[in-house]
Amino acid sequence: MAVNHPVPARGVVKALHTHEARLVALRARREREYDALLDAALRVLVRRGYERTRVEDIMREARISTRAFYRFCTGKGDLYLALFDRANRAAMTRLQGSLARQARPRARLEAYIDATLDLAYRERLRPEVRLFLTAPAELGARYAKEVMACRAGLLAVLTEILTAGRASGDFPTAEPEDDAWVISGALGTMLERVVLSDDPPPRARVARRLRRFCQAALAGE
Repeated sequence: MAVNHPVPARGVVKALHTHEARLVALRARREREYDALLDAALRVLVRRGYERTRVEDIMREARISTRAFYRFCTGKGDLYLALFDRANRAAMTRLQGSLARQARPRARLEAYIDATLDLAYRERLRPEVRLFLTAPAELGARYAKEVMACRAGLLAVLTEILTAGRASGDFPTAEPEDDAWVISGALGTMLERVVLSDDPPPRARVARRLRRFCQAALAGE
């Protein structure tokens, strides 16, 4: 007995595929526009500082209309948070790449220190880091949750390195969670000193002192 198969609605299927392709292209275009807006915002914020930057300055730099601007964000603070998040994700990617090339925990800790110093000494990264370090206190309070999440991620990586070092014998007396906070504090303070200085100390000297400090912190009593 012959079975009658329904004839596919070719016109409808084609229309749906065309509609989906248009949506994909629109999303890709919106992503490019948003990235361009973030790049423009970063240029202006680095040049003028957060408090002296107006939304109009960013729109002029990005060459977009008011309507287009507010399609992506509600204001300058939203852009700042987006830039912070983008910079943090990029830093974590670079850090993980550096750590992946090292096997032993001691070498991984040194790679962690070097990745932190990159933020202060790489010309491409330094202006952006300075922007975040000099942000008004009000922004830090408004985005405290996001800042803590960023710090928690970095602490987790450092704690993992120290835990592995205690197991391998590289850091036999380490208390991973406490020592991670101590080392993170030292790195953060040195990062701030270097980035905000008009005449920062040589990188090699800073790296040497940080390694010595970490070794002392992990030596135990």
